[in-house]
Amino acid sequence: MGVDEALLASLARGGGATLRFYTWAGPWLSLGYGQSVSDERAAACRSAGVGIVRRSTGGRAVLHGADLTYALVAPEGLLPPSLQASYALVTDALLEALGALGVPVERSQPGSTAFAGFDCFAVPARDEICAGGRKLAGSAQRRAGGGVLQHGSIRLGPDPGPACESSGMNVAGATSLTELGHPLEESQVRGACIRALEAALGVRFERGVLAPSESRQAAHRGSGVPTGGLKRLQRRPITMS
Repeated sequence: MGVDEALLASLARGGGATLRFYTWAGPWLSLGYGQSVSDERAAACRSAGVGIVRRSTGGRAVLHGADLTYALVAPEGLLPPSLQASYALVTDALLEALGALGVPVERSQPGSTAFAGFDCFAVPARDEICAGGRKLAGSAQRRAGGGVLQHGSIRLGPDPGPACESSGMNVAGATSLTELGHPLEESQVRGACIRALEAALGVRFERGVLAPSESRQAAHRGSGVPTGGLKRLQRRPITMS
C-alpha cells in the first residue's frame, strides 16, 4: 500500500493515471487512516499470523489475503468532481466487469449508510457491490494534490476462520466469489475490471513499471516494494514489462 501512496504523490508531480492490482502473501488487516487497533487485537493478530498495515485512505478495517485489491490513481479531472459521483462511476464499472463474468451482483441500496464499526464488510455503505444482500467489494478514497486514490478489495474467497476471529471481522456480512459459486481466477477478474474501467474512463492503460522515485518512496513506507500488476495511462515514456 506504500506503492499506492507513492503513485498518488507521483501524480502530483505530473505522473499519469495508474490502475494497479495485487494480492497478499497470507492474511493482512489493513486499517483506515483514522482507525486505531487495541493492544489485545494486535496481539491476537500476531498470534494468528495476521499482519497489520495502515492505509493512506480512510474507511474501516479490511482483512486481505483471499481478495484481489485494486488501486486507481487518477487526476481529479478524469473522474466526476464529487466523492459520491466518483465512487458511483467506479462501482458501475466493477458491476459491469463482474456481471460480464456471470456473477449476480447488485449495487447497495441508496439508503444504505456506513456502519460506525470496525469491519468494512460488516454492512454495505452507499454505492457498494453486493450479492444477495451481502458485501462483495469495499472501497475507500483519498484526494490530495489534484489527484485521487481509490482502493478497493474484491473478495475472491472466504477468509480463514482464525484470521477472522483474531482480527474481529464479521464474516456474516460478507460474501465472496467462491461462496457465490463463481470461483474465478484472479486473472479473469483483473482482466474484466481493466476493460470495464478503461471504458468508463475513456482511456487505454498500458503495462508499466514503477519509476525509481516511486520505488524509493514505497520502500521508505514499508519493508519493501510488493509485486503486482501495474497498468498505466500512457502519458509519458514507460518501460514495458
